[in-house]
Amino acid sequence: MHVFERAVNGRRYRIAAQSVWDPARSRSVARPVVLGPAAPPPVADRGATRTVDPRAVGDVGALIWVAEQWDRLGHIDRACGNLGAKPGPSVGELAVAVAMQRACAPGPKRDRADFLDASGPRLSCWPGSAFSGPAFHRVAPPVTEHAREQAPVAISKAAVARFKLSAEVLAFDTTNFDTPIATVTPGELARRGHAQSKRSDLRVVGLGLLVSETGPVPLLYRTDPGKGSDQGVLEACLEGLKPRHEALGVVAGRTPPAQRTRVRDGGFWSPPRELDLETAGYYSLLSLPLGHAAAEQALPRAAPRGAMKALSGKLKHVRAARMRTAVGKLDRTLVVVESEELLEGQKRGIAVALRKAKVELRQLERGVPGGRISRDNLERRSQKALAREPLSRFVVTPIAGNDPQPMFCWRGEAALRRQLEKTRLGRRVLGTDQHHWSTGRIV
Repeated sequence: MHVFERAVNGRRYRIAAQSVWDPARSRSVARPVVLGPAAPPPVADRGATRTVDPRAVGDVGALIWVAEQWDRLGHIDRACGNLGAKPGPSVGELAVAVAMQRACAPGPKRDRADFLDASGPRLSCWPGSAFSGPAFHRVAPPVTEHAREQAPVAISKAAVARFKLSAEVLAFDTTNFDTPIATVTPGELARRGHAQSKRSDLRVVGLGLLVSETGPVPLLYRTDPGKGSDQGVLEACLEGLKPRHEALGVVAGRTPPAQRTRVRDGGFWSPPRELDLETAGYYSLLSLPLGHAAAEQALPRAAPRGAMKALSGKLKHVRAARMRTAVGKLDRTLVVVESEELLEGQKRGIAVALRKAKVELRQLERGVPGGRISRDNLERRSQKALAREPLSRFVVTPIAGNDPQPMFCWRGEAALRRQLEKTRLGRRVLGTDQHHWSTGRIV
């Protein structure tokens, strides 16, 4: 796509020209569109606009450029022994073609030929029909497990070297994604599980991903059956990803032992995993759950006036308090971080949850005088009504009387809510064994 100005009858106009491939003429042709006068600067009334032909512009070209920058095709082909149909595309060309379709226009394999013919003539000299599903499955079986391990390492090393990415600090998280693989199709990877999309009709594949702090750019990954837990995926990833991470450290100019650090969220916390990370040569940085004993100890220490200090530089709008303490048998630096954005989001969530809880509590209040609710049922239902968000910390529900005739009332305590906002809401507790890092670096 090119945007330029051209004079027509003494007036200058802005023109956009898109270069597309004409298969009939076997050459590129330009399709110009007049955007409007060049002067004065055009002002668009968004309320008066309407979409007539939505089209993605530049996404395929950007992906091809990235693939060319670190020779993605070459790395895959070399790792796989230059496999490919004769005549036909190589394994690398097939893999990149599939990735481009999934990224730009997710759809079935039968649509891939049309997608490539319409948008990817620079990818390969082969026609789109050569990238069909049967062609991919004819080439894929000979690819060994060793080749599948070596190709992503080579690609990540090339990305680190080309774009000067940091391989010291990698953020780790897991997710899963739906796959339309039929239930009757055998396979070890796609399994039934708790899908992030909340769909229950499709099998899912789990993904553990390590992302560079530069960018952020994904560097290392591991797939697993979709029904796996976060803790299980982390444990499985440790040994498999350690040699890959060491290879990236060498490319980035670091020689072992590198100061490798894994950043995770609170769902991955457990003392055995922390010890496993230390054994594997990793430092740890994670966001502790607020219900964790260490977080419960750190939050009150950050509550007094003056305990939270403003950071500098890009984080001048952030306040934090730092302390060093024992977390079980582990020596950790804890940083309590205050976030206005998080506070506002939590307040909105509490307001919604409180409206729903009031409806349930009023129903209980009306049902008690008639003796229709026992004391045990009353306690259970009131606790359930206040289970959303931290409502139980400032909504008081005293229950008196005996089992046949319980007495029930509820009220919101303003002082308790102020205390909650002062000590917990809008705050995160970060824990790390990188004791020499500055507070700003940890945040």
